[in-house]
Amino acid sequence: MNLFPLNNQSVWNNLWLNELKNAPEKNPGTDHYKKWDNRAQKFDKLSATPEAVARKERILSMLTQAGALQAGSRVLDVGAGSGNWAVSMAEMGASVVALEPSSGMVEILRQKIDALGFGPDQIRIKQQTWQDLNLEKEGLAGQFDLVFSSMNPGVCDPTTLEKVMQASRKFCYLSTFSGGSPRSFYNNLWKDVTGQTLESTSWDFIYPFTYVYAQGYRPQIDFHVWTHDREETIDEAVENIVFFTQGITDVTPETHQKLKVYITGQAVNGIFHQKQTVCQGVMLWQVD
Repeated sequence: MNLFPLNNQSVWNNLWLNELKNAPEKNPGTDHYKKWDNRAQKFDKLSATPEAVARKERILSMLTQAGALQAGSRVLDVGAGSGNWAVSMAEMGASVVALEPSSGMVEILRQKIDALGFGPDQIRIKQQTWQDLNLEKEGLAGQFDLVFSSMNPGVCDPTTLEKVMQASRKFCYLSTFSGGSPRSFYNNLWKDVTGQTLESTSWDFIYPFTYVYAQGYRPQIDFHVWTHDREETIDEAVENIVFFTQGITDVTPETHQKLKVYITGQAVNGIFHQKQTVCQGVMLWQVD
């Protein structure tokens, strides 16, 4: 007796949509990405740490071994950020369209392109959200050997995931958090201060994986786990928490002060310490 229809796509679709419906955060739009403008430099530095570089090399190896990335490949990098992936792929001989809505991120990527002397046939920037991009109108449907989305909140529901597959003529890659995002590290703190729930699991790896699996694809999957030992000043810690709560609620001056008082009480010699363990789920599948 089949108690749970594994291959019934509507089951997994509805589970994901139901979780999204109950999620406190809103689906990301243009305004959502503006918050990354002032954080672009910090993001770029984090992507260059030894741990981040090692994770990148592991994923690039996965892509090349599967034949998804090679010289001459046409790649769409969805949510390209400051170009961490786009630059490496172009250096490997791929032709990359880097889709990124944040002006701060795009400015850093342009600086890298100029410094490396890349032409538009190597990296072409489209400053736009994934939701707003019209594949048919832009002539981009089915035009890429690899559609790549790494930790990108723009691929956040069945519609935006289907769009990844519509843009590809061969391979798709997706990575997202598995078992909790950075917001989850602040759940207890945020609830103590405001009484609110900080996040849902709507962006968890389980949803895109089961959605793709139910369509009959069998993605190659992997999980990467790493630990952050955060040591921040009181003001840095408050700023970081406020950043990750954007999209859920407005942080009033009163809430900001409560956060500062709480963090000050937890800090030792003016330093707030927190150990955070992150798990990233990655999957690669072929649509042709």
